[in-house]
Amino acid sequence: MDATTQSFTVWIHRSAKSMFGAASNPVMRNGKLLSFDDEGRAQAECNRLNSTSGAHVHYSVKPAHAVALEAGLVALADGFRRLTGEMAARR
Repeated sequence: MDATTQSFTVWIHRSAKSMFGAASNPVMRNGKLLSFDDEGRAQAECNRLNSTSGAHVHYSVKPAHAVALEAGLVALADGFRRLTGEMAARR
């Protein structure tokens, strides 16, 4: 990616009253960060997600400052998915 190219990611924010507690994470789709080259498109997706979210969850748009960060976040999200899957299986 060109250093002058700006991209925007959609983030999910959970309140302390949510089932899993307070947290903020980038939204992942198909194993990749949900990101857009245009802030308007990112905001439109954020608004769509907010219109369907519950009381303890909301979405926001943040600029993506480092593409190298994506690899670490993908690994983090994968670990989170495995952990929540294991927790659900124990119920």
